[in-house]
Amino acid sequence: MFLLSTSFVWGQEVIKGVVYDEVGSPISNVTIQQKGTNNTVLSDSKGAYSIELQPAGKLSLVYSFDGYPNIEEAVSGRKVINFTYKKSEKQIDEVVIIGYGKVKKSDLTGSVSSVSAKDLAATPAMNALQALQGRAAGLNIVTAGGAPGASANVTIRGGSSITQSSDPLYIVDGFQMDNALNVINPNDIESIDVLKGASAIAIYGARGANGIIVIKTKSGKKGRTTINYNSFMSFDMLSKKLDMVSNSEQYVKYQYEMAQLQGKTTQWSNVFDNSLGTDSPGFYTGAYQRIADRYGSAYALDWQKKMLGGSGLTQNQNINFSVGNDKTQAFISYNYNKQDGLLQNYSETRNSLRANINSELYKGIRVDFNTMFNSTSTNGGGAYSGMKKILLQPINGGTLFSEDQLFNTQTFTDLSALDSSFDTENPFIETSASTINKRTRTFVANAGIEFDFLNSFTWRTAGQYSWINSKSTSFSDQNSRAYLTDPVNTGINGSIANAETYRYQITNTLNYNKTFGEKHKVSALVGNEIWYEESEGNSMKLTKFPYPNFGLDDITNATVADKDTDRASVSLISYFMRVNYSYDNRYLITGTLRNDGSSKFKNFKWGYFPSVALAWRTSQENFWKDHKINNIVNDLKLRVEYGVVGNNGIPNNLFRTNVLLTDYPINNTQGNPAYVTSSDLGNPDLKWEELRTTNLGIDIALFNNRVKLTSEWYNNNVNGMLFQSLLPVSTGYARQYQNIGAMRNRGMEFTLNTVNVKSEKFRWTTDFNISFNKSYVKSLENGQTSKTFSVGGNRTGMVTYYATVGQELGDMYGYVYQGIYTTDDFTQNPDGSLSLKPGVVKPATGTPKPGDIKFAADNEAGDQFTRKMQKIGNGTPDFIGGISNNFSYKGFDLTVFMKFSVGNDIYNATKHSLSPYALYQNVPSEFGNNYYHLIDPNTGQATTNLIRLKELNPDEGSSLWSLSNTNTGYITYPSSYYVEDGSYLRIAQVTLGYSFPKEFLSKVMLSNARIYFTVNNLATITGYSGYDPEVSAGSGVTVTPGYDSSTYPRSRSYVLGINLTF
Repeated sequence: MFLLSTSFVWGQEVIKGVVYDEVGSPISNVTIQQKGTNNTVLSDSKGAYSIELQPAGKLSLVYSFDGYPNIEEAVSGRKVINFTYKKSEKQIDEVVIIGYGKVKKSDLTGSVSSVSAKDLAATPAMNALQALQGRAAGLNIVTAGGAPGASANVTIRGGSSITQSSDPLYIVDGFQMDNALNVINPNDIESIDVLKGASAIAIYGARGANGIIVIKTKSGKKGRTTINYNSFMSFDMLSKKLDMVSNSEQYVKYQYEMAQLQGKTTQWSNVFDNSLGTDSPGFYTGAYQRIADRYGSAYALDWQKKMLGGSGLTQNQNINFSVGNDKTQAFISYNYNKQDGLLQNYSETRNSLRANINSELYKGIRVDFNTMFNSTSTNGGGAYSGMKKILLQPINGGTLFSEDQLFNTQTFTDLSALDSSFDTENPFIETSASTINKRTRTFVANAGIEFDFLNSFTWRTAGQYSWINSKSTSFSDQNSRAYLTDPVNTGINGSIANAETYRYQITNTLNYNKTFGEKHKVSALVGNEIWYEESEGNSMKLTKFPYPNFGLDDITNATVADKDTDRASVSLISYFMRVNYSYDNRYLITGTLRNDGSSKFKNFKWGYFPSVALAWRTSQENFWKDHKINNIVNDLKLRVEYGVVGNNGIPNNLFRTNVLLTDYPINNTQGNPAYVTSSDLGNPDLKWEELRTTNLGIDIALFNNRVKLTSEWYNNNVNGMLFQSLLPVSTGYARQYQNIGAMRNRGMEFTLNTVNVKSEKFRWTTDFNISFNKSYVKSLENGQTSKTFSVGGNRTGMVTYYATVGQELGDMYGYVYQGIYTTDDFTQNPDGSLSLKPGVVKPATGTPKPGDIKFAADNEAGDQFTRKMQKIGNGTPDFIGGISNNFSYKGFDLTVFMKFSVGNDIYNATKHSLSPYALYQNVPSEFGNNYYHLIDPNTGQATTNLIRLKELNPDEGSSLWSLSNTNTGYITYPSSYYVEDGSYLRIAQVTLGYSFPKEFLSKVMLSNARIYFTVNNLATITGYSGYDPEVSAGSGVTVTPGYDSSTYPRSRSYVLGINLTF
């Protein structure tokens, strides 16, 4: 009877309470565990919890939450326990993941930006790249468009190279993983730390020059089993349409003027005037009236609406399990993601599975195992450069095509036969006729064992194996442009490319941690690492398929037009050490040294990379604590660091001169094999690109830690940059890689976190970051003051970027547009000819006419345009950043995230490519409404009479150029007319969520439930006329930023989501 009554009493003992943070706001998802048992609960959205005590356990509760230490609280007969984390607890125990370890934030001496799982979870996204944009100071992520699977340019502090890779190093759970932000499922990420300063990156030596992104994935937690289910569905729509000519009468009159001025009137008539002969009575004088009668109310096909006006569906399903006790914890996660693009045959499907287990085998001996499999299939290849083809399509088929025929048939053959300049195939047919697919599968497995000995030492050995397989295919059938332009030699065609990479890494470390006399803390790390990668690939191009029936599934009867194979390997062996010393939590010093040996170099395989960092926690001094300023400035830390790192992001075997097998004709007879050396001369004396970096930082917390500010100043000098230098003809070679360049990155970063309002029911916080960076060229190869990088082509928008000694990177060069020649620039001679007035800029050649493009004088006399390149813009922003405002009221939460870029120019190559150069193509309204008219509607023919031209163009000073043949050549020039201010402020995301109360959840066996609605890309404030001011680089993010060329536009998405915890 006594045992029964005791059991009854225990079964009824329930402890309730609320968990608060250091500023008095409730905290959700805190684990409350009865000590000595697996009896656990989670606090709800209001911080409330209720736990029924078990008789076998101790009368103590343990509170666990990320960023805080585990705190034990005795029950002591209480029925209500309201628990508050103290600010000092979080300040001291919050940790940051750094190279080969972690460090308390208070002991951090280097420059690091951190993003938590909570920040990432606020952004429903296909990958972590999208979720991370704008959330970390110094980190710039620009996706290459809005296509499913689009790549991204990622740079930290501007990158550290002009011609070589500027991609940061990605470390996932201690191991290198390329492109990790695009591979790791965002739901699996616990935290992301961006390492920027010397103290943080030097430990990675030869691979650290471009900065390091350290990712820690989620693992199992101690306590009861939890199941999380996260799902969202997104409806994606085109966020902006470009303003194109949309009136058929205006469009056909524009076509008539172009045809007349370019001698193609017959071709115009064949399409728009029922093939009426030009010698017919009244052909010219009645042309405009016939156009008005026939096209005044005719259809105008909206190609943007037809091709992109629908909605794309994105769906994400994620489920994960966490289970654990005091000895062993396990975690498993599965994620499915499918995104359908706005264009047909553009989509991406992702499946990922991750599992890990951590276990303490015996006291002081721990093992861990982590594995991941990811499969991604991208239709469309992750990019689409055909927006030009959509925009330039004819909006009316004239008398040749009906509206249905214009959209549903491949009109390219007919129109290009009439005008060979017409190069815009029907995009609706082409996206179906020419398909691209890329499939990538990634498998990763890593394991580690560590054990403690002699109280202060920990040894760890860990290894990883990863395997990546990819297959890329393309196929163009009989309706494709490739077939139609060359049906005999190319025909139905396709390509297949396979690539496979495997790598392994083995890391051994020994850690020492000891505190002497309570004030002297010493930690030391020594280790070595072996990293090896081997890759191989093969590809072939196939032509002349007899039938499209089976596509690439049957290539038996196709012709192999080209084939290639490749095989490469690279290895790195490293030794490293780090020492941290802290005196009384006030004076901190960190020193690191790494020694790397790389197979990419021959005579200089080894590089040595040291760093040192100092920090002073001023607020821990007695004179500060005893002063009333401590009530305002709660924490103040000053930091300085200096170090050397390297960049080995270069191709393999540049030290070797390759020998090629070729065919040598003898007596005009082919088929005689011969070996010749490559035109590229190997350089056995190549060295690392070396980065010497200095960083000054300050961390400050104010007003009871409600305001936290981190500011950084850095100066990065890169020496021995690798350039492909031109060699004298006398050497017998054309090029050689050499260490001959130097550049400098200098800038400032600020991160501000504030708690603006806090109460029991309402909370408002703000997170803000802003970064300033300028990259300058210090030197190039001997005797050279500049190096050029051309992007684009004559009809796709060409511009040249200059890297000039003493100047900022990102400079665009071209010709300065000064409007057009007007009637005021000429006098009319008695014979009707025109003479240019004195003082008016002369063109490079010939005599101009009214309506011709006028470029600024560039000769010494200042009176003639001579086609000398001049600076017309710079694609590097003055500053970038992001701001997030977070509100919570009872169960509701609202997040508004904005990002911005200011001071950068964009070369609008899309607009350039839409400049009029061929019949039948449409043009932007900006041009179609405002071009200079040379055709007199009364006569239907061109006039040179200045008085009549003035009548036809009353606002000629603001008009754009005419449709003359002269301007058809001029519009191929790189021009300042296409340079626009790319500054923007984007409301990137607005999320409204609601978390259900615990009273309701207890009835449905849930511990947490939240629903939310998100709008991505809600609005963008910008003066840029293109689809989107957030544009990628032309080639190489450092040297060619701000180039926008016909890329797939970003969509606006409306997202519905749910988060459940069982």
